[in-house]
Amino acid sequence: MILERRVIVFPRADFLDAMRRYGERIGKVMPDTPPESLAFDPAQDISLVIRFASALAGGERKDFAFSREDVGAGLLTYLREHRVPLPKRAEKKIEKFKDGAAVSLQMGSPGLHVMIIDDQEVMRGIVKRLLARANPTQVTEADDGLAALELLRSGEVDPDVIICDLHMAKMDGTEFLRALRQDKANLNSRKPVLILTGDKSEHVHEITRQVGASKVLTKPIGADDLIRQIMLVRGYFEVAK
Repeated sequence: MILERRVIVFPRADFLDAMRRYGERIGKVMPDTPPESLAFDPAQDISLVIRFASALAGGERKDFAFSREDVGAGLLTYLREHRVPLPKRAEKKIEKFKDGAAVSLQMGSPGLHVMIIDDQEVMRGIVKRLLARANPTQVTEADDGLAALELLRSGEVDPDVIICDLHMAKMDGTEFLRALRQDKANLNSRKPVLILTGDKSEHVHEITRQVGASKVLTKPIGADDLIRQIMLVRGYFEVAK
């Protein structure tokens, strides 16, 4: 249960200003001109891409990419520089707000619903044991991508995050991701998806990211790292101690 929630909104101009300042700190100095586009998706590992068109005729566009943690650090730094009081014991989360962003400060825990998709019951059990430290309020299981899609379309489940194997019968992780992301009528179509696989091929990982994976993780993985990645794809860049 959330005991208290506070949201600080960054309209597009303030969001861009905050990330310009943070970019200067980390060596990503952006042009002092309006960007051509600003793409922000907190569920993705690379959450923010700001594109600038070259001032020279025929010049190439240049993209400035920021991770979810970069965006969180940039917005917090901006708030501290403007002397905005921030509670110490709060889980801090970045969210999309219209054409800008927001920082959500949550005191207490809203609970966690995880969907696990794997065609091996043993692996689903291992993942559940790894998640035990996070004390999820609900865990939903599916033994392949097709069964998971049916559950997500039914409206009976509303997971906060989906953990999916890559190589499965009937419908594998890549096919599941492609179908989920293209199903705009599905309210769960934009939910963060962590691919957890034993396949270490970077080429395969890149294809999986391109079709919509929030993050690709390789087995074996420890409980602390898995829980941290879940918090990150949910938008939490700083968790209360």
